[in-house]
Amino acid sequence: MTTVTAPTRPTCRAQTLAEHVAALLPARAGSHWTVDVEPYSPWWTARHPGVRLVQGTRALVLVARPWETEIGWQLPDREPTRPDLRIARTAPAAVAREILRLVLPVLDDEAARTLEDGARARLELLSEIGHAMRAQGAATYERAGLLVNTSGITWSSSGCRYSATLHGTNPVADIQFQGPARAVERAIAHFLPEAVPGRPVPSGIRGRLERRMAQVLARHGHVEQLEQKGLAFGSEPGPYGHVAPAFDPATRAHDITPASVDVHGVGVDFLVSLAPHLAR
Repeated sequence: MTTVTAPTRPTCRAQTLAEHVAALLPARAGSHWTVDVEPYSPWWTARHPGVRLVQGTRALVLVARPWETEIGWQLPDREPTRPDLRIARTAPAAVAREILRLVLPVLDDEAARTLEDGARARLELLSEIGHAMRAQGAATYERAGLLVNTSGITWSSSGCRYSATLHGTNPVADIQFQGPARAVERAIAHFLPEAVPGRPVPSGIRGRLERRMAQVLARHGHVEQLEQKGLAFGSEPGPYGHVAPAFDPATRAHDITPASVDVHGVGVDFLVSLAPHLAR
């Protein structure tokens, strides 16, 4: 007796990638990312099928090419006509990280333009951050910000004290962390592009702590010294920030030397995804 097996539908590369990426993106208000079963035809290509990832009113269009991945973002009144991000990576973890760093903050910023109750939106986002940090064992403290229409949340972990602040209806957070230089260096790396060994450190950096921090930051991209001392690092798009000058310019820069860093342009999804690294 011959058994006839029904032909299986070939697996779409984009579908497989999208399923892995969706599993790496954090839930928002208990809602997980899901992947549409049917292929999607993006406006910018006919050769490579796309796939939609959906979470509430937010959606991503993902196109997997043999050598790169293209991502567009959707809202009910916005359809991408070209990729919003193109990266020369196809590994799910790398694609998910760049979506979190570079795509979702822009999507959320556009969606926030229609918000009517900015205070409520801020508190909901702070709740998401706090829940993620508490799930890792950190104790959090929510408070009103120093400026009007700002709200913040603080927590401590591994010797660092973190503070995340939201302004108005802006869904992108400012993060400040203070602690021993070694712990601060590890924390900064989570927000920046992947390190590239061998990148040169700018010459003429003054200050022992500044020179030490510049050696770390230069591996991840742009870094320069400011006129007021301290360092500026990163560039838009993506998180960028400032290293405060050393509390005592004359002291040596040891692992336990106090350091303070501000990082701007951090999406709430990205911060939530980093909770296992920032709250243990």
